[in-house]
Amino acid sequence: MSKNFHESFAQAAVDPPSERSTGFVFTAVAVIVAIIFRSDTIILIIAASLATILLAASLLKPAILKPLNIIWFKFGLLLHRIVNPIVMLAMFAVAIVPAGLLMRIWRDPLRSEPEKEGSTYWIRRDRSELQTGSMKNQF
Repeated sequence: MSKNFHESFAQAAVDPPSERSTGFVFTAVAVIVAIIFRSDTIILIIAASLATILLAASLLKPAILKPLNIIWFKFGLLLHRIVNPIVMLAMFAVAIVPAGLLMRIWRDPLRSEPEKEGSTYWIRRDRSELQTGSMKNQF
């Protein structure tokens, strides 16, 4: 990157989460599925068994969950690459585009429209606005 910026825009490496935390997440999802489908006995037994196995693996031997952790992490990165541009486009379309259209319709911030009775683009100032030291130390 250029050295003209005060920040570094280099890609920072994103570390995957620990296997234990990934196991806890999948355990929580299995418990939620078991609660939602508690009226269906087969799904309840499968989800509760899966939650128990995942919790035991997370607590006793989290290294077993490494392949699941890698797949889950790569899936998150893929979702980031797909969803992030869509969200940014939606924010741009909802916030920036309408503001720009409204400014084009009703506002002339550069005063580029000529005044009908004026012969110049200069802005007239009253004598009361002018002070002798007003142009000194402007910034």
